[in-house]
Amino acid sequence: MVVHTESLAKTVDSLNADLFSGRTPTEVEVEAFASWVLGRQWTAGRFAGAFAPTEGDLKAGVRLFTGELLKTQLAARNILTAEVARGLFLLVPATPGVREALERANQWLLGMCFADSCVLGECAQSTLGWMRYLAAGALDDAEGRLEAHLQVLSQYRDGRGRWKRFPFYYTLLALSEITLPAAVAEMQYAAPACERSLRRWGTEGRFTSRQKVLLERVLAA
Repeated sequence: MVVHTESLAKTVDSLNADLFSGRTPTEVEVEAFASWVLGRQWTAGRFAGAFAPTEGDLKAGVRLFTGELLKTQLAARNILTAEVARGLFLLVPATPGVREALERANQWLLGMCFADSCVLGECAQSTLGWMRYLAAGALDDAEGRLEAHLQVLSQYRDGRGRWKRFPFYYTLLALSEITLPAAVAEMQYAAPACERSLRRWGTEGRFTSRQKVLLERVLAA
């Protein structure tokens, strides 16, 4: 895991690359990550609890771990906050400073409409980042919240193994991390689309390599 001080998005991407591959970041890497991201959390004002993208992130745009480009700054802020909180929860010792940061992040995330299953506009992508955080077990009522989100997701099936509004690969990533039967059912629904995508696979790249691994994982689930 590498901290990219010019980009919160790149730092989160590096974190997710380790978690996706099964590599355990070193203690030094975890300390560097925690120290840097904690310094990027708003503690007051309208964004209190969220983690701030850098100027470079806002200029260049933010891509999800699976390659899809986020089109609004709000979606970038929502998802980066959920992803950073997930990383802190999974990897960083629960010191008082980290606990306080997570409590602030939780309050901010819970106050957003996607936490109540809104999927309008950028809320669909934001919901998936929130579901990944819930799947890590960060909240006591995570399972019930996940069940509600999965029920909403199922209502947006397009009949061809994908979902309206929801980015396909990032949706698969979130589902692959949830052990609930409803998540398994959505992956089974997506299996034909995964098979079609693999049959026409083309050039390998950073994002396409991840997508291919993800397709194979979903089909093997």
